[in-house]
Amino acid sequence: MIACWCLARLLPVVAHCGERNVLLPLLQARGAASKAPGSLPDLPFSVNNSSRSNVHGDGGGSTNSPPQSAAHPSPARPVTHKKLQQILRTDLAVEEATAALYRGQQAVLGRRPDLAAFQQREEQHAQGLRQLAPGHRARPSLLAPALRAGFWALGAAAAVAPRQLSAAVTAGIHDALTDVCNEQLREMREEGLSEGAPQVRQAVIAIRDEVRDVEGSPLVPDVLALQRLKELSPPEALAAAVKLGAKTAIDLAGKF
Repeated sequence: MIACWCLARLLPVVAHCGERNVLLPLLQARGAASKAPGSLPDLPFSVNNSSRSNVHGDGGGSTNSPPQSAAHPSPARPVTHKKLQQILRTDLAVEEATAALYRGQQAVLGRRPDLAAFQQREEQHAQGLRQLAPGHRARPSLLAPALRAGFWALGAAAAVAPRQLSAAVTAGIHDALTDVCNEQLREMREEGLSEGAPQVRQAVIAIRDEVRDVEGSPLVPDVLALQRLKELSPPEALAAAVKLGAKTAIDLAGKF
């Protein structure tokens, strides 16, 4: 009854204004909607379509939709690069293996403050690399367990060797790490990764500059010096051989 009353009031107005052909379909639709249970009668005036779209959030100029603002930009993600992943994978495997080297020495010699301090510093470097690895999507090396076992055995063998030979083992490892880190820093600089990954660069520098020399360490000759083995002293020959073997193992750990 209410809908019929509204239609009876609106039709004369439409006929008087000469706009019946325009508004009649709209009025008929309103009358059909008002027959639904619980619906309210429509008021006898036209509705602004733009305002309806604003209320329901359909229009492009809605005043109720929250404005998009660039005041809070998304945080910058760490640089993800295959070279950085290889560097982190290599250095993490090396630091864990170097810590195992000192554990192998202490397994034979017992706990010593100097070796324990060396081991602790290597483990701290490894922990820092573990924190950086997820941000650059760097996985651990598949050869890390074998590298740790090899370095542990090397440390145990160095512990029972004479002092000069034991120092030669440590010197060879140190020299190999220094060369690897210098090569990594050069590659980062050439590929423009130093500024994009400053934390990785600082970690590599810290590993390179770590003091690992012990008293009586021989001067490690170049690997090419092994071709003239007869000219080298036993500690120098051992240091060069350890350096060559360590660099080969480190390169493989970085690739796999």
